[in-house]
Amino acid sequence: MTEQAGQVPAHLEYAFEMRVDFRPERCIFGPLPGGGSQGYTPCAGGQIYGPRLSGKVVPDSGADYADVRGDGTIVINSHYLLEADDGTKIYINNRGYLIPAAKGAARIVNGTPQPSYFRFTPTFVVPAGSHEWLGRTLFVGAGERRSDPDHSIFTYYAVS
Repeated sequence: MTEQAGQVPAHLEYAFEMRVDFRPERCIFGPLPGGGSQGYTPCAGGQIYGPRLSGKVVPDSGADYADVRGDGTIVINSHYLLEADDGTKIYINNRGYLIPAAKGAARIVNGTPQPSYFRFTPTFVVPAGSHEWLGRTLFVGAGERRSDPDHSIFTYYAVS
């Protein structure tokens, strides 16, 4: 792709990672009209670490809501409350897609089969102060599943 006059190419900058631990209780119901099902997995807590943000995922502050479409694509809509190391509370909403790998084709990371696609875009609600940059920056993220215990690792990149 060539640059056109007046356009600035976008760059990704590693911002932080987040480990979200999940409770064993899961709820999946369906089939829904038109196929598919709905799922809910509550978060137990977690940690945030990286060059631009560190802190924790507030225990029991949210969940992953998954709309499992008839084609197997999982539409992600997760909500959590974060707490930065300085005590600032931050709301995050991840929206994206997880596509399971074909049977026998999954990449294995730390003993856990990975989806073939696990990407999302988060939005943040942040009070005025040192973290308000989160609420005015576009991010993209990538996820990995882990087991024993059940958790996911989310890696966030700021688009500049």
